Amino acid sequence: MEKTNVDRPRTGSLELPIFDGYSYLLTRLRPAFYHVILLPREKSMAELSVAAAAQARLNDLPTCLLLGHDSCCYHDATGTPTHARDIPRGGALSFGKLEPYGAIPVTDELASRMGSLVSLCKRQRGYILGDLTKGGHSASADETMRLAGKQANGVPVGLGRCSECGQWRGKCLDPSPNFEGQVMTVHCRCDNRNYCAGCGGLLYQRKLNANFFDETDGQIWHVPGFCAFEHRCLDNATRPH
Repeated sequence: MEKTNVDRPRTGSLELPIFDGYSYLLTRLRPAFYHVILLPREKSMAELSVAAAAQARLNDLPTCLLLGHDSCCYHDATGTPTHARDIPRGGALSFGKLEPYGAIPVTDELASRMGSLVSLCKRQRGYILGDLTKGGHSASADETMRLAGKQANGVPVGLGRCSECGQWRGKCLDPSPNFEGQVMTVHCRCDNRNYCAGCGGLLYQRKLNANFFDETDGQIWHVPGFCAFEHRCLDNATRPH
């Protein structure tokens, strides 16, 4: 489970733009790409904290509760909070794709902030790519020797079938020439804990920001976090508590 917090400011980043429509949740879909959920300002700090922790835990994605220019609370994918004065800055924003934990009434005040968010997002330029490294790292001498080659069935050494879902999981050298010498972590379907905070269904068929091994082509494929945008809630889905 990923436990990295939403990207925090680094030296020289304090001039990066921010969205000042507090209070809101900022969920990291990938580095420098976030999803915004506006929260009612009349909610108590305790209520906001519960919502933020639940959102992070259910989505299994790093989430930050922003309360002001110098007040926020980072939540890792387990929902564990870390209070801070340095808020996340910069990056591309999105909205309206991830369902919030609990109903959010649309007041005139919240609608005004939403208008500002829409305007900001319309001014954004460029496009978002997934992790082009697939989260891999250069193999050490030990890993190069230990993970070299393929098994009798053609599957890279280091991968084994999950006893529950039958999919491949583990660490191996990427078989693609484009990633030669790179060690990749491969996840099975059982590792997918990215749930919708609205309906409780999986956000995507595979774990977000992770890799899977496809037996049909013998390649390792990466699933970017924004694949969550394909999710559609089902009326008969089990809503989380």
